[in-house]
Amino acid sequence: MIDVTTVGSLFVELTPSAPGETLASAHRYMLVAGGAAANVVFALARLGAGVRFISAVGDDEFGTLAADELRAFGVDTAGVRRVAGQLTPVTFASVDGRGGKQFRFYRFPGFAHPMGALSAPDFADAGACRVFDFSEGSIRDAALRPLIFQAARAARAAGARVLYAVNLRRASWARPDGEIAAVQREAVALADIVVLNEEETLFVSGTRGEVGLRALQALGPSTVVMTRGGDGEMLARVGDVTRAVPPYRVPVIYDVGAGDTFHAGLLAAALRGDVAHLTADDWEQAVRFGAATAAIRVSTSADPRDLPRYDDVRAWMKQQRDGG
Repeated sequence: MIDVTTVGSLFVELTPSAPGETLASAHRYMLVAGGAAANVVFALARLGAGVRFISAVGDDEFGTLAADELRAFGVDTAGVRRVAGQLTPVTFASVDGRGGKQFRFYRFPGFAHPMGALSAPDFADAGACRVFDFSEGSIRDAALRPLIFQAARAARAAGARVLYAVNLRRASWARPDGEIAAVQREAVALADIVVLNEEETLFVSGTRGEVGLRALQALGPSTVVMTRGGDGEMLARVGDVTRAVPPYRVPVIYDVGAGDTFHAGLLAAALRGDVAHLTADDWEQAVRFGAATAAIRVSTSADPRDLPRYDDVRAWMKQQRDGG
């Protein structure tokens, strides 16, 4: 049973083996499969969701590693293309344990851009799921964007819910802010559920807080969830009801992908019910679960094998409530 079809990039990530080391000081690195969409897929699968991933990797050793890692987690990788003549993109990332992060992306059009090979047939079964899930990274490419948008429309027509995670990286667009925001609003209008942070709310809607959430809802989605990192209450706006959820505060070891893990936890909790008819209470609990999933992730490591299972998150939340 496919609960979620996620579309997005898949690459390999190298990060210093010792927490707190920088890219300049590290001499030993851990190699893991990564990417914003891949982070969501790994976490969803670990939480027990049935996931299909639509992506592309190079026809190289790194592509083999990334696809094998997904299969080991139980992910349906039939939609992960191996593109001849392309290399799998590589990212170097490090964190300092205090919120500082370094990223260096190695992706070269024509050589290490396998996602550019995707075409309409790759999305033929995208709507055969309960939720079609896409994010900003999958719609930067002007050639790929119409395919993603059409897949979202087809999924809604087939009865699936559509979730859009903004996860905006403005520097990766090399386009004026007004054009980027217009594309974001088009994506939001295709979604039933939108997940974004406070800065993205301002960028896309032109306003902040609950007013911004209402402005986003006016574009189409019935549910909008806004995060504020670890510094403030998260907001879930469902219909005309807004709920505030405080964050969990934990020691940070590796917080790359924290938002992606929150996204996965939120969605995994929502899938435990009828995602098309969840109440404000249901979404409030889903936000709490997503926050707990992300808190566990950032206090462990970069290795996807350290991601929690569903019962692990429930037990951790109970421990927090009991004062443990």
